Amino acid sequence: MPLFLSKSYMKRLFLKSVLVGISFFLSVTCSDDDPVEDNDAMLMCFDGILNGDEVTVDCGGICPGFCPLSSIGILGGEVKGRSQNGELVDVLQLDPSIEYRLVGPLLIRDKGTLAIPAGTVIKADPNVGAYIAVAQGGQLFVFGQPENPAVITSGAENPMPGDWGGVIICGQAPIDTGEVGRSDIIDIFYGGSEVEDSSGLINYLRIEYAGAIGENEQNFDGIAFYGVGSFTSITNLQTYENLGNGIRFIGGNADAERLVVTNSGGNGIAVTNDWSGNGDSWHLSGISKAGIQIASNEVESPNPIVTDTIRNISLVGPALEGGLTYSEAGGKYVLTNFYTTDLELGINVEGVSASNQIDLGNLKIDSIQFDNPSTDFVPTNYMGTNPQFYEENSASGTGNGASKPDWTDGWTRGLE
Repeated sequence: MPLFLSKSYMKRLFLKSVLVGISFFLSVTCSDDDPVEDNDAMLMCFDGILNGDEVTVDCGGICPGFCPLSSIGILGGEVKGRSQNGELVDVLQLDPSIEYRLVGPLLIRDKGTLAIPAGTVIKADPNVGAYIAVAQGGQLFVFGQPENPAVITSGAENPMPGDWGGVIICGQAPIDTGEVGRSDIIDIFYGGSEVEDSSGLINYLRIEYAGAIGENEQNFDGIAFYGVGSFTSITNLQTYENLGNGIRFIGGNADAERLVVTNSGGNGIAVTNDWSGNGDSWHLSGISKAGIQIASNEVESPNPIVTDTIRNISLVGPALEGGLTYSEAGGKYVLTNFYTTDLELGINVEGVSASNQIDLGNLKIDSIQFDNPSTDFVPTNYMGTNPQFYEENSASGTGNGASKPDWTDGWTRGLE
């Protein structure tokens, strides 16, 4: 029986044959100074993986031919950094005209970079273990815009919280143990001594329907920053309909401004392992557990790294575990201009270690407002020796109390 091949297949086969021939010719005729790396880059056009400067699999960038309109880019696997004459050459730059499909884990390794322009949409296949992780030395750059954010969401026909994992970024900045740790959701290192470490930049990014349960039976966070350093920029970030925590900071010292968590099955924002950055303008609503959770190691640390300040917070309850939960050994924090509404418990202090930290003055809350509390509202369950650690006063929070702040216009979902 004769074998019939499609024209597109024959074209690819011909191009591959030509490329292999050219590569062989160059390998036997070129001097040691010739750019053999370019031949390796061309060979990537036929490996069935989205890499190099391709915009879809084996299409775009230096690859021959034209990409079909309305292409779907396939994301998964690894972005590996390689050095050529001391310069980084492996940067995966997405194209906002392409709708990308995340089909499994995507790992950005040391010296690798993933760049996501404004308007890019990535849809994760549900229930296949999809997530995006940045290893130490890797970088993620998200260049969204106020009216044109980048979006990472579920590809399900009827999306639900927990359809896919989330985003994990691991840096080399200090954590409270003073050592390098392994993340608790995937097996990847974080932490170190590089205070000015940079894991990239995030601006105007929305993450939706994340929070799947990982192999250790723990929910992914919408986005988690493990030991991320101060040269990492984190602004204008929303998680929406997440099954686990919305946003989590595990050590590190990156600042975070204009964060929005809307409808979270865990805590709104969790701060652990003595995160030593500063926060500004955090708007939280629809939170199942605590609005903000602050925790550290179970073993008390008498010398927290620094005093961190989180200012201009709005929490729209109910948050069933408190507006703020301060647990385990806590950490050293100052919160100011904290607006809350519809709460049953204001400040939840969990455990003797956390209570001892408040006794020492390591938690101070200026200007917290408990608006429209429930009929059985309790401001705090703390029973220690420092009842003046918080002060009730009027607060505007993120600008408009419980209402949607003006700076969220154009790029967020689910706010009123």
